[in-house]
Amino acid sequence: MTVADAGLTERDAWIALASVPGVGERTFWALIERYGGAAAVFSEVAAGKRIDAGEARLTALASKGLRAAVREPLAVGRRLHEMSLWTITPLDQGFPVRLRILDPPPAALHGWGDRSAIDAPTMVAVVGTRRPTPAARVLAARIAKRLTEVGAVVVSGLAIGIDGAAHAATVAAGGRTVAVIGGGHAHPGPRAHRALVQALLGQSGAVVSEHPPDGVPTRGTFPRRNRIISALADATIVVEAPARSGALITAGLALEQGRPVLVAPGRPGDPATAGCLGLLRDTPARPLVGLDEMIVDLGLDSRVSEAGARAPRLSLEAALSLLGPTERAVAARIAAGPVSPDTLVSATGLDAPVVSGALTLLLMRGWVQAMGPSYLPAGPLLAAPRSS
Repeated sequence: MTVADAGLTERDAWIALASVPGVGERTFWALIERYGGAAAVFSEVAAGKRIDAGEARLTALASKGLRAAVREPLAVGRRLHEMSLWTITPLDQGFPVRLRILDPPPAALHGWGDRSAIDAPTMVAVVGTRRPTPAARVLAARIAKRLTEVGAVVVSGLAIGIDGAAHAATVAAGGRTVAVIGGGHAHPGPRAHRALVQALLGQSGAVVSEHPPDGVPTRGTFPRRNRIISALADATIVVEAPARSGALITAGLALEQGRPVLVAPGRPGDPATAGCLGLLRDTPARPLVGLDEMIVDLGLDSRVSEAGARAPRLSLEAALSLLGPTERAVAARIAAGPVSPDTLVSATGLDAPVVSGALTLLLMRGWVQAMGPSYLPAGPLLAAPRSS
């Protein structure tokens, strides 16, 4: 079937042109500008005319792809249908407003799941290294859970590491999450996350990509998908990032887009958080100092009040039951009032390194706060009444 036989609409032609191998973002928009639309480009190709992309320059691969698309203009549409993918383009009214700030926006966005998830009222990106420390993985999960509690959709990149921890924690908390992948949906992220993909789709989440269904992810496609992550999100949180982490690209793009960035600080000299410290030193990014503070800094604190008014508070005993034995023993003593680390060691009978580890986890989870040399109850420990 040829273009003439198919009677392609501009939208059909647009999606087909965006899917032609070798026609990248620069070439696509150069052709749209030069010929006035995708259908006009295909008409020129069908007439045997030489296609000129100006400075973008049409590669041999792109020229071959255009000729193939003219012969089978509905092939991409059939493939999208086979894979149960929806597609939205800048031609559509429902194209996310947040993505329209990109210059240029993605030519097309294909997705599985609930399309409304990419245009939710509040969306926050949680990103970081693919090789996180255990503490960073826990922090990412706590951040995602807290965001879910205030109704935010969590956005990330479905990579192994911080991304996966954020997606999984959102699903576990019953929330919605959007995964932006670096290739087509025939290659939906790491194999280890296939069950996670099904779980997030089952909770009205979405998996989206600007690449055609069979597009193969490459080293260059992952940094490009980061601009979509940052643009979809109202704010970006960097949990842990070394000096050359892709999460720094996402954070930098978010700042360029005028979006707030919160960064979990790390210890000076620690390679795992060198990128985080660099962001805090060299950019307007702000430190993430606690989960309660995070909600305030993101302007979501009114939702906390609303949620608190609707939901009954856990008793102290019920709150403590959510912790492991070691953390529970430390938290129970802190709930009684301010206490020093030495007193905790004495009161719990635990070794000092064990108490120190428990304190670190409780701080990250927002259950305690440090005040000088002492630790005070916070979060669930502060809000939870004692059962009678």
